[in-house]
Amino acid sequence: MDFTKFSDENFDLKDWINNAFQSQIDPNQNTEQFVATLVTKLQVFIQEINNSIDETSHQTIQNFPRILREIDVLKQEAFMLKEQMKNVRDDLLKVEKNTVNESMKLLLDLDIIRTNLLNVQIALQEADNWTTLTSDLDSILQTKDINKISNHIESMQNSLILLQDESMEYANRCALLEDFKNKFETLMSADIIGCFNSKSIDLSKNYVQIFGQMNRLDDLKKYYYQCEKAKALEKLNDLMTDVKDLFDSNKVVFDVGDDNLSEYINKCDRLNSLLSNWLDYLIQTWHNEIQWCRQIFNDSHSIVINLLNKSFEEYNKNYEKYIQDLSQNHKNASIFLQYLGRYKQETDRFVQTLNSSAENMGITTQSQLNDQMFKLFQQAYQPFKLTFKQYSLLVSKNLQSEFETNIKLNSPDTLECVQLLNNSVSKVFNLVDYEIDRCISLTNGCGFSMLVDSFRVFLKNYVDEFKRVVTNIKERKKDTTVSKQDQEDWDSFRHFVRIIQIVGDLIIKYESLEESLDKNILNTFVHKTRSNSVVTPSTNQQFQFDNHSHQNNLLALNNYKEYFLDEKERLKLNGFIGIIETGDDYSLMKDLLKPLFGLSENVHKHAFEIVFSPVRHLLKNLAKSNIWQRNENLGKQSQETVPLFALAPQEYITKIGQYLLTLPQNFEPFTMQDNNENLIIALRKGKLPYLDEKDLSDDITACWLDSIANATYVTLSDEILKMQEITVNSQRQLIIDIEFIMSVLDDVGLKDYSNLSSIVELLKVGKEEFEDKARDKPVRILSAIRKMRSF
Repeated sequence: MDFTKFSDENFDLKDWINNAFQSQIDPNQNTEQFVATLVTKLQVFIQEINNSIDETSHQTIQNFPRILREIDVLKQEAFMLKEQMKNVRDDLLKVEKNTVNESMKLLLDLDIIRTNLLNVQIALQEADNWTTLTSDLDSILQTKDINKISNHIESMQNSLILLQDESMEYANRCALLEDFKNKFETLMSADIIGCFNSKSIDLSKNYVQIFGQMNRLDDLKKYYYQCEKAKALEKLNDLMTDVKDLFDSNKVVFDVGDDNLSEYINKCDRLNSLLSNWLDYLIQTWHNEIQWCRQIFNDSHSIVINLLNKSFEEYNKNYEKYIQDLSQNHKNASIFLQYLGRYKQETDRFVQTLNSSAENMGITTQSQLNDQMFKLFQQAYQPFKLTFKQYSLLVSKNLQSEFETNIKLNSPDTLECVQLLNNSVSKVFNLVDYEIDRCISLTNGCGFSMLVDSFRVFLKNYVDEFKRVVTNIKERKKDTTVSKQDQEDWDSFRHFVRIIQIVGDLIIKYESLEESLDKNILNTFVHKTRSNSVVTPSTNQQFQFDNHSHQNNLLALNNYKEYFLDEKERLKLNGFIGIIETGDDYSLMKDLLKPLFGLSENVHKHAFEIVFSPVRHLLKNLAKSNIWQRNENLGKQSQETVPLFALAPQEYITKIGQYLLTLPQNFEPFTMQDNNENLIIALRKGKLPYLDEKDLSDDITACWLDSIANATYVTLSDEILKMQEITVNSQRQLIIDIEFIMSVLDDVGLKDYSNLSSIVELLKVGKEEFEDKARDKPVRILSAIRKMRSF
């Protein structure tokens, strides 16, 4: 039986019992008997364990006194050791105090004198050595043994180090050494240039060692830059020969005829070929020189980066001038922007190639080298930075040119003119959408702030032109209907309802443009940069840029802001980003809102005048109308007052009533069209005469009915209040007319015509009750009715 299992941490009683039964030797043995035996064995084992524990406990108790005595002894020994250590420390302090006396001070002074004498001896020896070294420098140079001369210079430098002091003699010795180095460098200059031109590795390493010994390694790098720069200039002049002749032979022509356009495109193509070939040469130089410089210089990466930077400086002197020449021809703005995109693609290819190579070499992880790469990329994009200063002007000119070329608004036929206005909206915003896409690809989104300026100007001009065309249509209709003001003109109204729908579509597309700009700016500078762990500034303080700081990722979007934009434009762009990111209700082109909504209001006003013209004509000069004279004659003939029930509404007022009642069926064909939403948008952003903003609803027919009914009510009220003194019969006729029109206004749904109600009430009341009724009436109405009734 295995009793060791009881000490196992994962002991399982069931497993142990099962194993015990499985190990039963005699299969015929009774199970109960086996269990009894097993229990007996366990009890015996438990008894043995208990005995063992008792014995161990007893021994431990017996040993406790001895252990305590040993602990006391150990404490006493520790205390004695502590006292002895204290005594030793005191003895040491006493010895030290007794030995620091005059004799020790004397020994120290003697040691200092000895050291000074040794320094003087060494100085005298080095002075003698310096005299020997400088005794015949010219003859040493004449040997032209560069290794021997180099060693001689090293010996002079070592001697000069020991002779260093602040005397004039030391300064003269330094000047002598530097002069000797200059002569030695002049002696080697031709061989150095030949060595670098031939790419001799062994000779180059030797020169690195020599110049390193002279502490003039930077001068050797200048020779390297000089050689490579000469090669680059030779290559550049070879590439630029044809382009230079092409640009220098002719001035930029602003008149774009077919010949001049062909010449302009030829210049653009040549410049693109120049850029492509030059960048290929620089990429090849990068790989070749990195590989060669690694074998020669310790800071090979820095040297090659600076070499490319210097090469770009030479290239940009001419390239920037050619780009500016092309950009000045604004009539070719579209072509120039297309080619500018190609130039940008070539430059992107160069930058991405070098950046990928630099990352593979681990250059971008080193702060100093990363800064140098950043400056190199700044040089590569420098021509674009200058060109993008006029990006807004280029886009504005291009949009205006495309508009004048491809979008027509005027036509002698009104229906065709309306259709042209309708087509122009989609064409205009297609142009705008194209420029947004081009801005993203051309400027990496950095030109959004300038693009918004261009859109603001372009859309403002478009709205003004739209308004001018609408005014022309109005004047055209006015000329044809000047003699028919009392007649309905639903054809003209149909045209203006269509124009209102177009204006609504224009407003919707403008709002979509705002959303698109917001979305593109956020996607470009917030969402993308956040995914690349780049934090976009969200406060004005964070908009301040440090020109010496940039993201470690050289192709990060924030770095492109510095590649492409000056500080002013960077601040402006980041202001846009911050405002959009905060989610505030802000319009990027808020200057456009007023003319746009003004256009909607203007078109609604024209349409309103068409519908209200018959009513206005019937009410015109109502106060001076001879109908009141006829009523006065009627009263004189009958010599009695005509009762109200004997009077009927006059013709002018019945015509107005009938016209108002037919308006719903006349409005429905125009307001129940598929693009009814455009009408609602245009109405909410514009203004319908005689209609308050609080009265607006999604039911366009109801809005128009309210507007015309309100206009009728206000105009009629004004005309009545202009009346002079009239007879009782005229007053009664006026009451009938007013009550008739009030019932019509009720039928068309007008809720408030309180002025008319007040007029009727004051016309009906007798002179005795007049003052009581007049208490809560408007002063203007009260004054007019008093005068009318001679009260």
